[in-house]
Amino acid sequence: DKWDSKTILENHGIPVPKGAVSQNLDDAKKSIDKIGFPLVLKPLDGNHGRGVTVGIEDLDHFTLAFEAAKSQSRNGYVILEHMLTGNDYRVLVINGKMVAAAHRLPAHITGNGKNTIRELIERENENPLRGYGHENVLTEITVDHQTERLIENAGFTLDSVLSEKEVLFLKTTANLSTGGTAVDITDEVHPANVHIAEIAIQLIGLDVGGVDIVAPDLTTPLNENGGGIVEINAAPGFRMHLQPTTGLARNVAE
Repeated sequence: DKWDSKTILENHGIPVPKGAVSQNLDDAKKSIDKIGFPLVLKPLDGNHGRGVTVGIEDLDHFTLAFEAAKSQSRNGYVILEHMLTGNDYRVLVINGKMVAAAHRLPAHITGNGKNTIRELIERENENPLRGYGHENVLTEITVDHQTERLIENAGFTLDSVLSEKEVLFLKTTANLSTGGTAVDITDEVHPANVHIAEIAIQLIGLDVGGVDIVAPDLTTPLNENGGGIVEINAAPGFRMHLQPTTGLARNVAE
């Protein structure tokens, strides 16, 4: 339960984004002024980033995102949160100690001045490290409504050609299950942030837990850089630590 988890952390002084929870679209809209755009909407219960929409700036997008989140929630509850600015990080805590940390990047492609966006996605999916679902180190990138909207918002179509070294993000969340990649940053995490992650998992009562943080960086304390914990994971994936796209591999399974 994402809302219960968030409330427990907030009550113990751990930085989390301000938010609200609702089953009803009209009631949810009334919370917007209190929370403020840009917004993140997500189902009360769920995983793998399903039903999560970030970067919501207007009511039309809000309405679509609310329905997407509601459809993924078993009891129809949707969480609204103010969107924190920064990067997406995962800190893994096992038996009360942080054992690894990764900077997660959403699925993306880099232009070469020759191939279309469609061709670049196909080429990236031919990467032998990518597979279907969780069968490989990385997951194939699918072109869904979210991807199409991001391409359109960037002023492109699937047949557009990106210039040399131009990066285009294809998802709004950095889950590996939607094609994201990971960079190991275990040795760079500030001791204050290590402590916050360990306390958060202890408060929720997990032996193995993943702490999702959005912040400008993890080299400075969250209470100084405006970052916060956006989610706690009771069944965190190990792929990003065992075989990060960049950086040291950490044998967290052992």
